[in-house]
Amino acid sequence: MIHKIIDLFAGAGGLTTGFHMAGFESLCAIDVDAKALATYKHNYPNTKIIHQDIRNVSPSDLRIALGLQREELIGLIGGPPCQGFSRNIPAGYRYLNDSRNQLYRTFLEFVEEFRPLYVVMENVPEILKAFNGVIKEEITKQLESLGYKVISLSLNAAHYGIPQTRSRAFFLASLEHSLHFPEPTHFGDIRSDYRTTKSCNQLNLLEANISPLVTVRDAIGDLPPLNAGQSYDVEVYPSAPQTTYQAMMRHESITIINHVARALTPIQLSRARTLREGQDARDLPSELAPKKHYSGAYGRLYWDKPARTITRWVFHPGSGRFFHPTQDRTITIREAARLHSYPDKFHFLGTYTDMASQIGESVPPLLGKVIASSILQAHS
Repeated sequence: MIHKIIDLFAGAGGLTTGFHMAGFESLCAIDVDAKALATYKHNYPNTKIIHQDIRNVSPSDLRIALGLQREELIGLIGGPPCQGFSRNIPAGYRYLNDSRNQLYRTFLEFVEEFRPLYVVMENVPEILKAFNGVIKEEITKQLESLGYKVISLSLNAAHYGIPQTRSRAFFLASLEHSLHFPEPTHFGDIRSDYRTTKSCNQLNLLEANISPLVTVRDAIGDLPPLNAGQSYDVEVYPSAPQTTYQAMMRHESITIINHVARALTPIQLSRARTLREGQDARDLPSELAPKKHYSGAYGRLYWDKPARTITRWVFHPGSGRFFHPTQDRTITIREAARLHSYPDKFHFLGTYTDMASQIGESVPPLLGKVIASSILQAHS
């Protein structure tokens, strides 16, 4: 039996992809972003796509149109936009009544109408403590009032085999069985201090039967080299996979798509050529150093550590640690997708910046998969 899900605030389909990896099938996806939905539709052509502001979609009309009875849908998943909670917004500009903070209530309206057996709501970790915990308490109490058992927790993607130290908060709710968050499967140093010379896999593993963190080299070391502004047009893989992770990403794919390196300005290229693996703006000579910069700006990734959070600005070297470890360019869309755990068979559409946004604003699929697998385990 194939378990059906509906993805609200679906974006390009990161959470959907994780659930598909676990054996679910998406019945419907809703988002206001037409470009992201074009990518979603390309990868999931059998899913009903609704391009609309979700606040203008009637939950009851949609349920009837999909021919679903209440408590028939296995899962309702999604990540309401989180800008109003994000730590990237200065504290003085965060307001409880900010319209960007209200879309979780729309999500809960769909839960009330469909009464799915399971609910997965994803967001930034700050939502669990935002406004002294008011948001977390409201979401939990609303779900409990509908008869759900609810748990919530922030998970770091690196602890689940994803080569990126991205943290996301999840609310899991069930009408049937008690759910449990999956135990970490990978262990290592995920501190943000990238000045350490020791790789994460050289550290002592403190727990048995847990794998070392997946690194940038594990994820993208097999992809062909490029110069800034160059695209890989041959498409075929030039060599066999070198790691288990690479083999997993290549599953059901025979070509390399979206392996395109963005062109750099002369000063960006000079900065890249000056920096060695792991270095960043702090290591640039005065004539190349930016006057102001973010932490990790113009930084090269380390080969033997996970990447830091892949954001929508992954195409811009001044916005984070997005230079390739050794090649004089930023990472390609395919490399960013690999670091985010999108399989190679997942193809992105749009401009370079469109595709970067689709990756950076999505849930790492493998993190979605471990959540989906925990639901399957409880449901069996």
